[in-house]
Amino acid sequence: MGVAPRLKTQQSPHKVLIAAMESSSDTDSEATAETASSTDNVAIPRLIHQSWKSIYRIPTRFHPWMKSWVDFHPTWTYVFWTDADNLRLFEQLYPRYLHVAKAVRKVSLADMARYALLHQVGGLYVDADFECLQPFGDLHRDNNLFLSSEPLVHSVLLEKSNSAALCNALMASAPGHPFWLRVLDNIKEKFDRERLKSDAVELTGPRMVKQTYSSPNSTFKSEESDIVVFPSEYFYPEVAYWNIEPMEVACRQRHDDAAREACEWLKRFPKGEFTNNTHATHHWQCTWCRDAQLDEFGPLKDIFEAPPMRPNITSSGIEFVALK
Repeated sequence: MGVAPRLKTQQSPHKVLIAAMESSSDTDSEATAETASSTDNVAIPRLIHQSWKSIYRIPTRFHPWMKSWVDFHPTWTYVFWTDADNLRLFEQLYPRYLHVAKAVRKVSLADMARYALLHQVGGLYVDADFECLQPFGDLHRDNNLFLSSEPLVHSVLLEKSNSAALCNALMASAPGHPFWLRVLDNIKEKFDRERLKSDAVELTGPRMVKQTYSSPNSTFKSEESDIVVFPSEYFYPEVAYWNIEPMEVACRQRHDDAAREACEWLKRFPKGEFTNNTHATHHWQCTWCRDAQLDEFGPLKDIFEAPPMRPNITSSGIEFVALK
């Protein structure tokens, strides 16, 4: 698999200019330029992307988790995206998928935007309910694209599957990687065929990522692929605790080997399986899929000591500008 083209950047303390990446959907013709890097030999740029509906009302329970990413990466560029930014990304740089972006729910738009921004500028995308536990420098240095499995017990006990889901809440890559356009193409094809019959998980979320990665017709899972899938201990050491009750019900009702192993894991690690490899933990808030109580909110400017970057998106590329 070819490596991604180098980013064309200009930096200042208050601006980062990134030229537009070619958004061709021809994922069979892979890029063949030098390894992508923001300012050094790191394969994945030192960019951290997070997203929420707006910059004005972010759940306060998320604030310390969001701040943890800057605390562990004080020299990296932190970029915050909103729903409006997500749509503008498709209006300006990925018009091929714009009709889908306009039609789907905001949660699916957020899914699509993370694939597009990773293709466009690269870096680390991470949901706002993730807490960083150690620096990611080694992971960005040694990989071109990484994904991660969520706890296998989720798949075994909640979906009766023996294959772990590839969660899309934390992903990273060099810019220009063809995997992201393949994901977006698959979303478009499914939407054009079925319209809005599929839910977010199926149409734009983890199942679509897994389907794209594991497709028999793709090379993304081959030995030659540069995609790394980390085990759940890296980023998903904990289960979604609001799903404990249905998992316990499954443990009482099922007696197959896979269920027994999953239930034994739950007993051994009731508070999660944290190891030396654990770089972050997902707090599984899933505000879009359950009745989560979010009573307190605060603006983006209250979270960080230094102003975070915001994207200014045009047809020429993306300019990251410090929040005023």
